[in-house]
Amino acid sequence: MGDLVELAPGCGYLPGAVNAGVVWSENGAAVAVDTGGDRDVGRSVLRAVQARGLVLTAVVNTHSHADHYGGNDYLLRQLPGLEVWAPELEEAVLRNPYLEPFSLYGARPPEALQNKWLMAKPSAVHHVYSTADGQLEVAGLVLRVHPADGHSARQAALGFGPVCYAADSFFGPEVLDKYEIPFTHHVAGQQETLERMRNWPYEWFVPGHGAPVRRHELAPVLEANLRAVRQATDRVRRALAGGATADEVTHRVAAELRSPPANPSTYFLLRATVMAHLAHLLELGEATWELERGTLRWRPSG
Repeated sequence: MGDLVELAPGCGYLPGAVNAGVVWSENGAAVAVDTGGDRDVGRSVLRAVQARGLVLTAVVNTHSHADHYGGNDYLLRQLPGLEVWAPELEEAVLRNPYLEPFSLYGARPPEALQNKWLMAKPSAVHHVYSTADGQLEVAGLVLRVHPADGHSARQAALGFGPVCYAADSFFGPEVLDKYEIPFTHHVAGQQETLERMRNWPYEWFVPGHGAPVRRHELAPVLEANLRAVRQATDRVRRALAGGATADEVTHRVAAELRSPPANPSTYFLLRATVMAHLAHLLELGEATWELERGTLRWRPSG
């Protein structure tokens, strides 16, 4: 992660494995939008802000995945007056990172899942904000909030000037190609977010992962994301043939991937995504579930 890239007056970002946004006012007050996965990213954010003669006064986190708030702890230690904003519901995970692997595993997670990738260091949260459409005044700057459910329970996309910091509402093409199945919490919510984003009034869209996208380039990128979500649903739909348990569906889907899960963390992330698609098919009336002698099996309906 290098220097701050300015996209428009008062709007920039630090490119990296996870992009960190920075917005600032004419009086030099700066706000970070997400802080990456660890102290190294937090340090880079602070150095980049200070190199421009700005003063970092707040962090606004878009959601509670560890790779988006992991730099908070470092920044809070360096800047005791720093204030952290986080979305409703998601804020509980920033305060208690254990909740992330717990939710994926469904019980006390084994030590192998209590890792840096799923659990960043705990972060204080000074302000909890609603992810409904509206405005958020932070350190004298007014950000526009857009609900961006789907990837996580209460993700927000944040707009400032002509730039939208879209977090993981969409992924760059290279990211989609690498991971094949986008992680999702709520399939219909993810699709709705991608459809609504077409009408958001910005010139630049900065994803959490991948290069910023200009408005005139946005439509095919959103369509690629929608296609990836639909293809994931199709994979799960095919895996139901003949009936299967959730683990069997996960194994069948994994067998089709160029890079199947290689460790417990990636396995449980894939399994959670498969469960989201199973719930989606159930809600659409395309799948049923039933208990057979103590085993819960999923089947295509009809």
